Amino acid sequence: MRALRPYFGAFPGTWALIVLATIVGAATEPMIPALFNKLLDLGFVQRSLELWTVPVVLLTLFGVRGLAGYIAQLGLSRITNQGLMVMRREMFAKLLVAPMRLFNHQTSSSLSNAIVYETQNGASMLVNSILSLTRNALTLVALTAYLLYLNWKLTLIVVAIFPAVAWVMRVLTRRLHKLTKANQDATDSLAYVVEENVLAHRDIRLYAAQAAQAQRFEHLGQSLRQLAMKSTVAGAAMTPMTQMLAAMALSAVISVALLQGASSATTVGGFVGFMTAMLMIIAPIRQLSEVSGPITRGLAALERGLDLIHNVPAEDQGSYTKPRADGEIVFQDVVVQYIGAATPVIHGLSLSIHSGETIAIVGASGAGKSTLVNLLPRFVDLHIGQILLDGVELRDWNLRALRAQFAVCRSQDGHRSMTRIAANVALGLTWIATRCWPACKPPTWAR
Repeated sequence: MRALRPYFGAFPGTWALIVLATIVGAATEPMIPALFNKLLDLGFVQRSLELWTVPVVLLTLFGVRGLAGYIAQLGLSRITNQGLMVMRREMFAKLLVAPMRLFNHQTSSSLSNAIVYETQNGASMLVNSILSLTRNALTLVALTAYLLYLNWKLTLIVVAIFPAVAWVMRVLTRRLHKLTKANQDATDSLAYVVEENVLAHRDIRLYAAQAAQAQRFEHLGQSLRQLAMKSTVAGAAMTPMTQMLAAMALSAVISVALLQGASSATTVGGFVGFMTAMLMIIAPIRQLSEVSGPITRGLAALERGLDLIHNVPAEDQGSYTKPRADGEIVFQDVVVQYIGAATPVIHGLSLSIHSGETIAIVGASGAGKSTLVNLLPRFVDLHIGQILLDGVELRDWNLRALRAQFAVCRSQDGHRSMTRIAANVALGLTWIATRCWPACKPPTWAR
């Protein structure tokens, strides 16, 4: 929770307004049973109640309560959306400078889900749950204080269920957190299968792999379904268990109250007011028991984004810069081995390429041709050896200056940005994009 404070802890004035509105809303809760108390004693027993006061008090009470809830909801929406924007901005900024191994360890679908969907769902669930937790906790305190004011002996019976409710919530919340993390991983795996089949749809049809892919999707889908059911079982069990504890306390309260009523220790209005407050206290207890699930899921959803922001380092680089390299490239005893591979993909390569030379790299598929080329802009890091550009080791180059020396025409993994053609042609060079735009317009006859 402390790590989320820079994003959702801003706007202290808005938070103060939300807290004030929540306190006002919670303070109106015990006024309802108090109103029934006075209504019965003054209106039915003593018959001294002015009729016009009933609608005035009711309209004022519910008007204040509704306005407080409206203000709290608006303030909460502002904080949620602002914090979400700041968090997404930092996640995307870290994504732009993250080391290449991040994209080898995580799929594009899991990264996009973390930035676009998981942060939104997690932030909404977490902030709304915190508001619900605050509102219901204050309501519980206000109603408990009113019950103590009416009859402290009966209130002790109600307070006795609080430790049991807290124990149930703690046990089930731990279970929910584990299941939520497993559910996230299963969702990423399922999304990756869909992404693979969309990107490789020609290969799958060419080699008649539909049945194998459908079986793979079915297996992951069943795992996700089982995890979802386990989460539902853990989350749904919380409400009936807390309600049973509340019912036990309610039955004990009614029995003791009837005994007190037989000895004329309680008035009719006092008894109805106490029972109304007692019944009203069940709702915040139930909602407090349900709020742990969204809080757990919200925190788990935001953990991946926080991990990306705080634990993923930027690419390491040197400080050497040069506007235009001469083009002298030297590979010295280069060894590259991918994580999990049994043998190196490039082993002991030494090669000198002079400025102005045209080199063709020929080899079988998987022989390391793309890896060799990707070593130059440092899209792949070598394990042993070194590569020199104009006599300077690549690690000593500033990355922006190093990559400005290369242009790559890709045939295997070409991508087009969903923007103007001119912006794709002049990728990264905004000042050239305006010059490219007239040339990229379709001819008049094609419009």
